[in-house]
Amino acid sequence: MEQFDVIIVGAGPGGMTAAIYTKRANLKTLMLEKAAPGGKMMTTWEIENYTGLGKISGFELSEKMFNHTQELGVDYRYGDVTKIEDKGEFKVVHTATGEVYQAGAVIIATGTVPRGTGATGEAKLSGKGVSWCAVCDGAFFKDQDVVVIGGGNSAIEEAVFLSKTVRHITVVNILPTLQADAVAIDELNETGKTDYLLGFEVVSFNGENKLESVTVRNVETKEEKVVEVQGAFVFIGQVPVTDFVKDLGITNKWGYVEVDENMATKVPGIFAIGDVIDKELRQIVTAASDGSIAAVQVGKYLGKSNKI
Repeated sequence: MEQFDVIIVGAGPGGMTAAIYTKRANLKTLMLEKAAPGGKMMTTWEIENYTGLGKISGFELSEKMFNHTQELGVDYRYGDVTKIEDKGEFKVVHTATGEVYQAGAVIIATGTVPRGTGATGEAKLSGKGVSWCAVCDGAFFKDQDVVVIGGGNSAIEEAVFLSKTVRHITVVNILPTLQADAVAIDELNETGKTDYLLGFEVVSFNGENKLESVTVRNVETKEEKVVEVQGAFVFIGQVPVTDFVKDLGITNKWGYVEVDENMATKVPGIFAIGDVIDKELRQIVTAASDGSIAAVQVGKYLGKSNKI
């Protein structure tokens, strides 16, 4: 069984920052990721609130962060972690492909995945018109009509991105108002391509082999409307990726990992950072901050607090 000082599960901005700090502290570090480095940041069209960088694409920032880890020599491997065992002074990490690793400490940085609507036809038409990533799939709907489901920053910012390609956007939100920042809403309105169905919920995604329409219902009057579209983009929140730690008793009723101010869980030697933890603000910069804090605390926990 291969042994490390610390294993970081997830290579988003938090995980990569933690890896930079632990590596610089001379800790033998393994970073595991089941997708591409960057996490959700990879599919973010434009970032303009990461200090010092102005406007930058999520792909470019992900690449810069990952290259930084590799310049320092961080051991990065593919790994879909299925279980973490607490053995007291060491932890055992299992992956879906059968690899087993041992470490003195583990940092959980697995983030979240998009929440579905649960409406009829959503699963059937996933990838056939229903999407959770405008950057990934927006180009398929050039000069076509789409709906964007959600009213927060993610939904409105992705709608702005889609407006550069699609013909028309209908924003559907279950609440009677939008929750996004005013700047983002103004930018979307300036495109002249958008109308809104506020206070409506999605009933069904319709079509056989591809999406043809979306049925929505007014939450007060129960009136239903059918919106003919070729694409639907869902941005209604996230679900934490924590099934693999459910046996450790470190998550709350919503599945988020509970940590203290040092990013430590109630299990000694297991830390968590970024979007996967129970916190109010989930941003790239806060994930990076979490990563640095956890890395320093790992060094202290292991008694190897060298330079950071």
